[in-house]
Amino acid sequence: MNRTRIISSYLLFVFALALVGTQVSIAAQKDEEKLGREYAADVEKQVKVIADGPDAERVSRIGEAIAEIANTVEVPAKYGSSEIYKFKYHFKIVEDKDVNAFSLPGGYIYINSGLLDVAKSDDELAGVIAHEVAHASHHHMAQLLKKSSGVDKYVALIALAGILSNMRGSDLNNLLMGAQMMKIGRLSTYTLEAEKDANRTAVAYMAKSAYKPEGMLTFMKKLEAKHEENPTVPLGIYQDHPSPFKRVASIAKAMKQEGINIDLRRIEDVAYAKSVPVKEGSNQYEVLVSNRVVYQPAALGNGPCSKDRAEAIAKTINAALDARIKPSDICENETRNSLIAKGIEIIKVENEDAKLVPGGRQAILQKARSAFEYAIWADWLENDCQAMEADSAED
Repeated sequence: MNRTRIISSYLLFVFALALVGTQVSIAAQKDEEKLGREYAADVEKQVKVIADGPDAERVSRIGEAIAEIANTVEVPAKYGSSEIYKFKYHFKIVEDKDVNAFSLPGGYIYINSGLLDVAKSDDELAGVIAHEVAHASHHHMAQLLKKSSGVDKYVALIALAGILSNMRGSDLNNLLMGAQMMKIGRLSTYTLEAEKDANRTAVAYMAKSAYKPEGMLTFMKKLEAKHEENPTVPLGIYQDHPSPFKRVASIAKAMKQEGINIDLRRIEDVAYAKSVPVKEGSNQYEVLVSNRVVYQPAALGNGPCSKDRAEAIAKTINAALDARIKPSDICENETRNSLIAKGIEIIKVENEDAKLVPGGRQAILQKARSAFEYAIWADWLENDCQAMEADSAED
């Protein structure tokens, strides 16, 4: 066989392999789409879908923008597969007060109406949708089904959708027989990896969209606050997979990998100094870290007003936290009646300030120092500690 024939034969072989690979991919895509259609039809027999109105338009508009990215940009998968199947995504609203969402194979995405009441901004809603699109685009359901040997595929799909969306037990019971549920209990061990991959992939999609990735974190913050106000309120899509603080750290890490600079302290509102009026409509301001009062600056006659001074102090505190100061860096300068950190004057107690708070200058400085040290501790807990937890969880 001459060289030309050898090369021709080789090229034909490569082409044949590629053709077979393409046919396999097409068949796999059709299988996912078929499963999605069948399950979507059954789901929609049991829920009320809101097809029209401004909310439906909003969900579709944001969803289609994210789907276009998912169908064109390959994001390496750490679970499932990153092979792009150009699904025709379907975005629908389910009338349900629970703050939840879920996806099915083939690009069927469902958002509960209760979630829309919390995700007020398009950035927040886009973060949720990107997470659900990631489940579909990285074929998490298909991967989970491969792990579920011996389990009926249809039953597994119902259970997995429930697990990934943290569906209420009563809803799952309407879809599953108890004996069947026992068969698929072991599948939940795989969902943590799927959730981590969906978080990372969602960040990558958001980074390439017109929406701010920070929306993923502000939505989580809202959900946690809602849960703290009423512990009976479920955390929905952000419950248990993984715990909230690990999810925050994981998303923050993914954002940094995408080159997105974020201020976690501001978003989490735990170790972040801010200026607020002492009561609505008041000209007297105070500096808070979380809910702790650091300082109440008074207006200085013809000088700066209380608001301007409070904003300046908050800015200085945040700059000091950004510089990674430690509690041992803080000291009091009794001569100037001020609080110092690494040579920078954070707070100076003026005569007008001392009149606002009983106890005198020393009591004011001690209170400010205590609150400032709390901010340093909270900053470590929210950033360094969580980052270490996230790293160890992913190793």
